[in-house]
Amino acid sequence: MAKVEGEFLKAQRSEGEFETPSFLPRKPIPDIGTQKIDGERFHSKEFMDREWEMIWTRTWNIGCHVTELEEPGDFRVHSLGKESLLFVRGADDVVRGFFNVCQHRGNILCQVREGMVNHFKCPFHGWEWNLDGSLKQVMHPDLFPQFRDGIPDGDLDLPELKVEQWGGWIWFNMDPDAGPLREFLGEAGAHLETYEHEKFNLIDYKSFEWQGNWKHAHDAFNESYHFEALHPEFLDFAEGFDVPIELLGIHSRMLNFNHTVSEILEDRESMTPIREKMLGLPEGYQGSAKDVHLAVVAHKRSIQEESHIPYKRMNDEQLAHQYHYTFFPGTTITTTPEMSIVFRYRPHESDPNYCYYDFLITRHDPPGEPRPDFEYRLYRHAELPSYVEAFDGTFDPVLANVLQQDGTNMPTMQQGTSSRGFKGMILGEQEVRIRNFHQTIDRYLRGDFPRCGDR
Repeated sequence: MAKVEGEFLKAQRSEGEFETPSFLPRKPIPDIGTQKIDGERFHSKEFMDREWEMIWTRTWNIGCHVTELEEPGDFRVHSLGKESLLFVRGADDVVRGFFNVCQHRGNILCQVREGMVNHFKCPFHGWEWNLDGSLKQVMHPDLFPQFRDGIPDGDLDLPELKVEQWGGWIWFNMDPDAGPLREFLGEAGAHLETYEHEKFNLIDYKSFEWQGNWKHAHDAFNESYHFEALHPEFLDFAEGFDVPIELLGIHSRMLNFNHTVSEILEDRESMTPIREKMLGLPEGYQGSAKDVHLAVVAHKRSIQEESHIPYKRMNDEQLAHQYHYTFFPGTTITTTPEMSIVFRYRPHESDPNYCYYDFLITRHDPPGEPRPDFEYRLYRHAELPSYVEAFDGTFDPVLANVLQQDGTNMPTMQQGTSSRGFKGMILGEQEVRIRNFHQTIDRYLRGDFPRCGDR
C-alpha cells in the first residue's frame, strides 16, 4: 500500500452511497500469469494484419466528439488503420458514420478533415451523396448502361458504420453484427457516468505520428511504474508508486494519486515552487504538501451544492485523484471532475513500426460559456514539435514536457523489442494491465471474442 493511500483511508470520509465503486481499500491485484510477452508482435507485418482483421474491425472505438457535430451538415473525417471514416450530422439531426469512399471508382470521397456541407461530392467525377448516405446524383447517368432502367435504390449508398454516443463521444464499429456499445463498455463505462462527460467541451486535439508500434504507446500509458525513472518531476505533485489497479474483463482501471507528494521523496512536507504550482492548492491552504489531497476533498464538498460540476455524485477519491480507464483496444480516458483527457492509440495504415497517438482534452465548463477555439494538427514523425508549443496554453507546460518524454521513448522501445537479443517483456504486478491487454489481443487473434466482463 502506498503511504498516500493509508493517509487517505485514515482521513474523515464523506458519508453516503456513491454511484462509482471506490478503489480504496484496494482489492488484491489478480494473478494472471508471469509469462514473457514476445517482441514479434511489435514489428511483425503479419501480426499487424491479423490485428486489423480480428480486432480493429470488430471493436468499438472513438471517432469524434459530439461538440464537433453540433449542426446539421457538420462533418469530421477520421482515419483508423487503412480506413478513412466519415461522421456527419444529418438534416434529420441524426449522427451517422460511413466508410469515406466513393462508390463509383473508389476515390476517397471527402478529402478535408472537417466542415459543414449539405451534401458530399466526389472531386473526381462529381457523383454526390446526401447527408444520410443515400446517392443524390450521378453525373450523366445516361452514359451508364447499368442505369438505363434507373439507378438501383440503395445499391450505391455509402456503406454505414454502427454508431452510438456515450460520454460525449461518437463511437463506431465496423462490424455490422457488433453488440451495443454500452454492453461492450460494461461496468467500466458505468463507473465513469458520474463525471457527466457528455457535458464537457473539447478544448484541444493534437495527433502525433510516433516511431513505434501502437501497442508500445498503449503500454506506456497503462502503468505508473515508469514515473520515477522517466518522469521524476511527477513525484513532487503525484504518486505513481504502487497504485490500485483493477481488471474489468477486457478493460481495466487504475487510480493515480493527485495533489500529494510521492513517498519516494524524502521530504513530503515542504512547499517548494513546483509543488505550489502543480499541487492545486485550495485558497488559504497552510498545511503540508503531502496532505493537499485531503484539503481538496474538503473544499469540493464545501461547494458541491452550487457548483456546475457534479461533485455530490462522486466519491472522495474522485474529487481528489485521477481515475484512469482503458477500453480495449485503443482508448484511454483519464479524468478528474474538471477535466478529462482521452488517449487514442491508432495503428499505422501499413507499417507496424509506426503509430498515431491522439491527445484530446475536454473540460467541464460552466453552462453557456463560449466554447474555446483550437486548431487540430497532425504532427508527422519528421516534424515532431516541442509539445509545450503544440498545446500552447491548453495543457500545462510541465505536463506537456512529460508527454514529450513518453513520445521520445517510442523509437528506442521499437528498436529494442525488434532486436534478436530481446528475450521478451517481463511484467510486474504494477504492469498487470499490460499483461491483461496482451492476453486479450491473443484471445481475439485466436477467434475467441470475449465479452466485456470475461477473463
